[in-house]
Amino acid sequence: MKKITFFYYLIAVSLLAGCATDDEETTSSGGIIADFSFVGDGNTFTFTNLSEGATTYRWDFGDLYFYCDKENPVYTYTKAGGEVEVTLTAMNDSGQEAYATKTIATPEIFEIDIEINGNFDDWENVEYLYDESASGTGSMQKIKMWGAGENINVYLEGNTTMQMELVDIYFNTDGDSSTGFLSWQWPTSSGAEYLFEGPPLSGSWGAFYSHNDPSGGWGWDWLAGSGANFNSSGLVSVDAETNAIEFSIPKTQFGALGSYIGIAISELTIGWAGVAVFPEVTATSSFIIYELPSEDSIGFCE
Repeated sequence: MKKITFFYYLIAVSLLAGCATDDEETTSSGGIIADFSFVGDGNTFTFTNLSEGATTYRWDFGDLYFYCDKENPVYTYTKAGGEVEVTLTAMNDSGQEAYATKTIATPEIFEIDIEINGNFDDWENVEYLYDESASGTGSMQKIKMWGAGENINVYLEGNTTMQMELVDIYFNTDGDSSTGFLSWQWPTSSGAEYLFEGPPLSGSWGAFYSHNDPSGGWGWDWLAGSGANFNSSGLVSVDAETNAIEFSIPKTQFGALGSYIGIAISELTIGWAGVAVFPEVTATSSFIIYELPSEDSIGFCE
Protein backbone atom coordinates (compact mmCIF):
# COMPACT_ATOMS: atom_id res chain seq x y z
CA MET A 1 0.00 0.00 0.00
CA LYS A 2 1.19 3.47 -0.82
CA LYS A 3 2.32 5.31 2.29
CA ILE A 4 0.66 8.67 2.84
CA THR A 5 1.68 11.45 5.19
CA PHE A 6 -0.53 14.33 6.29
CA PHE A 7 -0.79 16.82 9.15
CA TYR A 8 -3.24 16.94 12.04
CA TYR A 9 -3.89 19.90 14.30
CA LEU A 10 -4.23 18.99 17.96
CA ILE A 11 -7.00 21.23 19.20
CA ALA A 12 -6.13 20.76 22.86
CA VAL A 13 -2.78 22.43 22.33
CA SER A 14 -4.56 25.39 20.75
CA LEU A 15 -5.33 26.61 24.24
CA LEU A 16 -1.87 28.14 24.02
CA ALA A 17 -2.80 30.05 20.88
CA GLY A 18 -3.38 33.78 21.16
CA CYS A 19 -0.75 34.23 23.85
CA ALA A 20 2.41 36.20 23.21
CA THR A 21 5.61 35.45 25.06
CA ASP A 22 7.89 38.13 26.50
CA ASP A 23 9.75 38.24 23.18
CA GLU A 24 8.48 41.46 21.63
CA GLU A 25 10.44 43.95 19.56
CA THR A 26 9.32 47.26 18.04
CA THR A 27 10.79 50.24 16.18
CA SER A 28 9.41 53.64 15.20
CA SER A 29 10.30 55.98 12.38
CA GLY A 30 8.88 59.21 10.91
CA GLY A 31 5.99 59.21 13.34
CA ILE A 32 5.05 55.61 12.54
CA ILE A 33 4.31 53.33 15.48
CA ALA A 34 3.92 49.64 14.58
CA ASP A 35 1.88 47.42 16.86
CA PHE A 36 -0.71 44.65 16.70
CA SER A 37 -2.73 42.23 18.81
CA PHE A 38 -4.13 38.81 17.98
CA VAL A 39 -6.42 35.99 19.06
CA GLY A 40 -6.19 32.34 18.07
CA ASP A 41 -8.81 29.69 17.38
CA GLY A 42 -7.11 26.39 16.71
CA ASN A 43 -4.54 27.04 14.01
CA THR A 44 -6.32 30.16 12.70
CA PHE A 45 -5.28 33.58 14.03
CA THR A 46 -7.04 36.93 13.71
CA PHE A 47 -4.61 39.86 13.80
CA THR A 48 -5.68 43.40 14.72
CA ASN A 49 -3.47 46.20 13.44
CA LEU A 50 -2.81 48.84 16.13
CA SER A 51 -0.25 50.84 14.14
CA GLU A 52 -0.28 54.62 13.86
CA GLY A 53 0.90 56.89 11.04
CA ALA A 54 1.08 54.18 8.36
CA THR A 55 -0.77 53.65 5.10
CA THR A 56 0.42 50.21 3.97
CA TYR A 57 1.41 47.05 5.78
CA ARG A 58 3.38 43.84 5.33
CA TRP A 59 2.95 40.79 7.54
CA ASP A 60 5.48 38.00 7.96
CA PHE A 61 3.76 35.16 9.81
CA GLY A 62 6.98 33.34 10.67
CA ASP A 63 6.37 30.15 8.72
CA LEU A 64 8.50 31.12 5.70
CA TYR A 65 5.55 30.85 3.36
CA PHE A 66 4.64 34.31 2.03
CA TYR A 67 3.92 37.92 2.97
CA CYS A 68 0.46 39.37 3.40
CA ASP A 69 -0.50 43.02 2.82
CA LYS A 70 -3.91 43.00 4.51
CA GLU A 71 -4.43 45.58 7.24
CA ASN A 72 -6.16 43.17 9.65
CA PRO A 73 -5.53 39.66 8.32
CA VAL A 74 -6.86 36.27 9.35
CA TYR A 75 -4.18 33.62 8.88
CA THR A 76 -4.28 29.83 9.07
CA TYR A 77 -1.10 27.98 9.98
CA THR A 78 -0.65 24.65 8.23
CA LYS A 79 3.09 23.99 8.20
CA ALA A 80 4.29 25.25 11.58
CA GLY A 81 3.78 24.33 15.20
CA GLY A 82 5.05 25.70 18.50
CA GLU A 83 6.52 29.19 18.88
CA VAL A 84 6.78 31.39 15.76
CA GLU A 85 7.73 35.04 15.31
CA VAL A 86 5.17 37.27 13.59
CA THR A 87 6.41 40.61 12.23
CA LEU A 88 4.26 43.51 11.10
CA THR A 89 6.00 46.19 9.04
CA ALA A 90 4.06 49.47 8.84
CA MET A 91 4.95 51.98 6.07
CA ASN A 92 3.93 55.49 5.06
CA ASP A 93 3.77 57.13 1.63
CA SER A 94 7.29 58.57 2.04
CA GLY A 95 8.83 55.12 2.30
CA GLN A 96 9.51 55.28 6.01
CA GLU A 97 8.71 52.19 8.01
CA ALA A 98 8.58 50.69 11.48
CA TYR A 99 8.04 47.13 12.60
CA ALA A 100 6.73 45.10 15.52
CA THR A 101 7.68 41.48 16.17
CA LYS A 102 5.89 39.19 18.62
CA THR A 103 6.42 35.53 19.40
CA ILE A 104 3.21 33.52 19.48
CA ALA A 105 2.38 29.88 20.20
CA THR A 106 0.63 28.01 17.41
CA PRO A 107 -0.96 24.58 17.82
CA GLU A 108 1.33 21.58 17.77
CA ILE A 109 1.18 19.64 14.52
CA PHE A 110 1.32 15.87 14.48
CA GLU A 111 2.20 13.70 11.52
CA ILE A 112 -0.61 11.32 10.63
CA ASP A 113 0.49 8.27 8.66
CA ILE A 114 -2.36 5.75 8.37
CA GLU A 115 -1.44 2.30 7.12
CA ILE A 116 -4.08 -0.44 7.00
CA ASN A 117 -2.13 -3.27 8.62
CA GLY A 118 -3.85 -4.09 11.94
CA ASN A 119 -1.37 -2.03 13.96
CA PHE A 120 -3.42 0.85 15.32
CA ASP A 121 -0.59 2.97 16.74
CA ASP A 122 -0.85 5.38 13.80
CA TRP A 123 -4.36 6.37 14.98
CA GLU A 124 -3.06 7.62 18.34
CA ASN A 125 -3.23 11.32 17.47
CA VAL A 126 -6.63 11.13 15.77
CA GLU A 127 -9.50 11.92 18.13
CA TYR A 128 -12.58 9.72 18.40
CA LEU A 129 -15.27 11.07 16.12
CA TYR A 130 -18.12 9.32 17.94
CA ASP A 131 -18.22 7.30 21.17
CA GLU A 132 -21.10 5.19 22.48
CA SER A 133 -19.06 3.24 25.02
CA ALA A 134 -20.69 4.97 28.01
CA SER A 135 -24.29 4.50 26.92
CA GLY A 136 -24.43 2.07 24.02
CA THR A 137 -25.23 -1.63 24.40
CA GLY A 138 -24.32 -2.77 20.90
CA SER A 139 -21.20 -4.47 19.62
CA MET A 140 -19.73 -1.35 17.96
CA GLN A 141 -18.67 1.41 20.35
CA LYS A 142 -16.23 4.00 18.94
CA ILE A 143 -15.07 5.34 15.59
CA LYS A 144 -12.23 7.45 14.23
CA MET A 145 -11.93 8.76 10.67
CA TRP A 146 -9.12 10.37 8.71
CA GLY A 147 -9.81 11.73 5.25
CA ALA A 148 -6.90 13.85 4.09
CA GLY A 149 -5.48 12.81 0.74
CA GLU A 150 -6.70 10.04 -1.53
CA ASN A 151 -8.53 7.77 0.93
CA ILE A 152 -11.25 7.74 3.56
CA ASN A 153 -9.70 5.85 6.51
CA VAL A 154 -11.86 4.38 9.28
CA TYR A 155 -10.98 2.85 12.66
CA LEU A 156 -13.89 1.05 14.35
CA GLU A 157 -13.67 -0.24 17.92
CA GLY A 158 -16.11 -2.44 19.83
CA ASN A 159 -16.51 -5.07 22.50
CA THR A 160 -15.85 -8.78 22.00
CA THR A 161 -19.30 -9.36 20.50
CA MET A 162 -18.16 -7.33 17.49
CA GLN A 163 -17.15 -10.02 15.00
CA MET A 164 -17.83 -8.21 11.69
CA GLU A 165 -18.73 -11.35 9.75
CA LEU A 166 -20.93 -9.30 7.43
CA VAL A 167 -21.69 -5.57 7.31
CA ASP A 168 -23.84 -3.02 5.58
CA ILE A 169 -21.95 0.29 5.64
CA TYR A 170 -23.90 3.30 4.45
CA PHE A 171 -22.25 6.45 3.11
CA ASN A 172 -23.79 9.88 2.64
CA THR A 173 -21.42 11.52 0.18
CA ASP A 174 -23.27 14.55 -1.20
CA GLY A 175 -23.83 16.45 2.04
CA ASP A 176 -27.62 16.20 1.69
CA SER A 177 -29.53 14.05 4.18
CA SER A 178 -32.73 14.25 2.10
CA THR A 179 -31.35 12.42 -0.93
CA GLY A 180 -30.22 8.82 -1.32
CA PHE A 181 -31.38 5.96 0.89
CA LEU A 182 -33.48 7.34 3.76
CA SER A 183 -33.19 4.86 6.62
CA TRP A 184 -35.74 4.58 9.42
CA GLN A 185 -32.88 3.53 11.73
CA TRP A 186 -31.25 6.96 11.48
CA PRO A 187 -34.27 9.25 11.04
CA THR A 188 -32.62 12.58 11.78
CA SER A 189 -29.92 12.30 9.12
CA SER A 190 -29.20 9.49 6.67
CA GLY A 191 -29.43 9.89 2.91
CA ALA A 192 -26.91 7.27 1.72
CA GLU A 193 -25.63 7.48 -1.84
CA TYR A 194 -23.45 4.39 -1.47
CA LEU A 195 -23.55 1.05 0.36
CA PHE A 196 -20.82 -1.47 1.02
CA GLU A 197 -22.20 -4.93 1.70
CA GLY A 198 -20.36 -8.12 2.52
CA PRO A 199 -17.48 -9.29 4.72
CA PRO A 200 -15.28 -6.29 5.66
CA LEU A 201 -12.18 -8.03 4.38
CA SER A 202 -9.74 -7.20 1.59
CA GLY A 203 -10.34 -9.36 -1.45
CA SER A 204 -13.69 -10.76 -0.28
CA TRP A 205 -16.89 -10.94 -2.32
CA GLY A 206 -18.13 -7.73 -0.75
CA ALA A 207 -18.98 -4.87 -3.10
CA PHE A 208 -20.18 -1.28 -3.30
CA TYR A 209 -23.62 -0.28 -4.52
CA SER A 210 -24.96 3.10 -5.65
CA HIS A 211 -28.46 4.16 -4.67
CA ASN A 212 -31.02 4.30 -7.50
CA ASP A 213 -34.43 5.00 -5.91
CA PRO A 214 -35.49 8.67 -6.16
CA SER A 215 -38.09 8.10 -3.43
CA GLY A 216 -35.38 7.16 -0.91
CA GLY A 217 -36.27 3.47 -0.68
CA TRP A 218 -34.15 0.33 -0.79
CA GLY A 219 -32.87 0.44 -4.37
CA TRP A 220 -29.23 -0.20 -5.28
CA ASP A 221 -27.09 -0.81 -8.35
CA TRP A 222 -24.18 -3.23 -7.96
CA LEU A 223 -20.85 -1.66 -8.91
CA ALA A 224 -18.91 -4.49 -10.52
CA GLY A 225 -15.33 -4.94 -9.32
CA SER A 226 -15.73 -2.32 -6.61
CA GLY A 227 -14.91 -4.71 -3.77
CA ALA A 228 -11.23 -4.30 -4.62
CA ASN A 229 -11.51 -0.74 -3.30
CA PHE A 230 -12.18 -1.95 0.25
CA ASN A 231 -8.81 -2.35 2.00
CA SER A 232 -9.18 -3.85 5.49
CA SER A 233 -7.05 -5.09 8.37
CA GLY A 234 -9.66 -7.65 9.32
CA LEU A 235 -10.84 -7.98 12.91
CA VAL A 236 -8.11 -7.60 15.55
CA SER A 237 -8.39 -8.56 19.23
CA VAL A 238 -6.90 -5.55 21.02
CA ASP A 239 -7.34 -6.94 24.54
CA ALA A 240 -9.67 -9.21 26.53
CA GLU A 241 -12.53 -6.70 26.21
CA THR A 242 -11.91 -4.95 22.89
CA ASN A 243 -12.00 -5.84 19.21
CA ALA A 244 -11.17 -3.37 16.44
CA ILE A 245 -10.89 -3.09 12.68
CA GLU A 246 -9.50 -0.47 10.29
CA PHE A 247 -10.25 -0.01 6.63
CA SER A 248 -9.75 2.51 3.84
CA ILE A 249 -11.67 3.39 0.69
CA PRO A 250 -10.40 5.54 -2.19
CA LYS A 251 -12.31 8.81 -2.49
CA THR A 252 -12.75 8.04 -6.18
CA GLN A 253 -15.16 5.26 -5.18
CA PHE A 254 -17.64 7.94 -4.08
CA GLY A 255 -17.63 10.06 -7.23
CA ALA A 256 -18.17 13.77 -6.54
CA LEU A 257 -17.51 13.78 -2.80
CA GLY A 258 -18.79 16.79 -0.88
CA SER A 259 -17.21 18.63 2.05
CA TYR A 260 -18.16 15.92 4.51
CA ILE A 261 -19.08 12.26 4.57
CA GLY A 262 -21.73 10.57 6.72
CA ILE A 263 -21.43 6.95 7.83
CA ALA A 264 -23.58 4.35 9.59
CA ILE A 265 -23.00 0.61 10.00
CA SER A 266 -25.14 -2.49 10.43
CA GLU A 267 -23.33 -5.60 11.69
CA LEU A 268 -24.71 -8.99 10.61
CA THR A 269 -23.84 -12.63 11.21
CA ILE A 270 -22.67 -14.83 8.39
CA GLY A 271 -26.29 -16.00 8.19
CA TRP A 272 -27.52 -12.41 7.67
CA ALA A 273 -29.02 -12.09 11.15
CA GLY A 274 -28.79 -8.63 12.67
CA VAL A 275 -26.20 -8.11 15.42
CA ALA A 276 -26.16 -4.35 16.03
CA VAL A 277 -26.28 -0.98 14.32
CA PHE A 278 -23.96 1.97 14.87
CA PRO A 279 -25.00 4.54 15.90
CA GLU A 280 -27.73 2.81 17.92
CA VAL A 281 -31.33 3.48 16.93
CA THR A 282 -33.15 6.24 18.79
CA ALA A 283 -35.90 8.69 17.88
CA THR A 284 -33.21 11.20 16.87
CA SER A 285 -30.36 8.96 15.69
CA SER A 286 -28.39 10.06 12.63
CA PHE A 287 -25.39 9.17 10.53
CA ILE A 288 -22.00 10.03 12.01
CA ILE A 289 -20.68 13.09 10.20
CA TYR A 290 -17.01 13.59 9.34
CA GLU A 291 -15.86 16.88 7.83
CA LEU A 292 -13.14 16.33 5.28
CA PRO A 293 -9.89 18.27 5.77
CA SER A 294 -9.24 21.07 3.31
CA GLU A 295 -7.04 19.91 0.46
CA ASP A 296 -5.52 23.36 -0.08
CA SER A 297 -3.25 22.81 2.91
CA ILE A 298 -1.19 25.93 2.59
CA GLY A 299 -1.21 29.04 4.72
CA PHE A 300 -3.41 31.87 3.53
CA CYS A 301 -4.48 35.28 4.73
CA GLU A 302 -7.83 36.93 4.21
